[in-house]
Amino acid sequence: MRALILMFMLIPMANSLAQNPFKEWYYPPQSKLFEARHYFKTLQYYNEELELLIPKTAKDSADKANIYYLRGRCKFELTDKRGATMDLDQAIALNPKQESFWYYRGLAHHWLKHYDLALADYDEAIYLNSKKMGYYINRGFIKHLLGNKDEACYDFSKAGENGSFDIYEIIKEYCN
Repeated sequence: MRALILMFMLIPMANSLAQNPFKEWYYPPQSKLFEARHYFKTLQYYNEELELLIPKTAKDSADKANIYYLRGRCKFELTDKRGATMDLDQAIALNPKQESFWYYRGLAHHWLKHYDLALADYDEAIYLNSKKMGYYINRGFIKHLLGNKDEACYDFSKAGENGSFDIYEIIKEYCN
């Protein structure tokens, strides 16, 4: 059962990579490295870019936020959840309206077992975009871990409404 839970936590991450609006917008070669799971090389590239980028305009600040986000994603994939959290803190400070920044910081907090922080980040991601099934799935798992079965089941149901038909296996096991 634990493997099934982990599978549901990883599916939204993979799905959001496929739907990620930052995937090709800025650094196509590094995006390809990320997709090929060359996280360390990608991380090195983003380190260099952060050293060079001095924000002078709003676009520069948005670019810097996205670099922090992408570097945080690399650190997350390299199992540096604390480092990922710090980079995502920076991304959120520069662009608090991007739901994927909140979601991935929530994932990092989730893996670090900082459940209250993860829950707050998932709440913000859902506030910014209430249509992403992964946000509800992961928030539901946090609520389940915190012993709030009714709210967890509600989130699982919302994930089903938003297209996660596999979640009904979890609902069948946990919510009936």
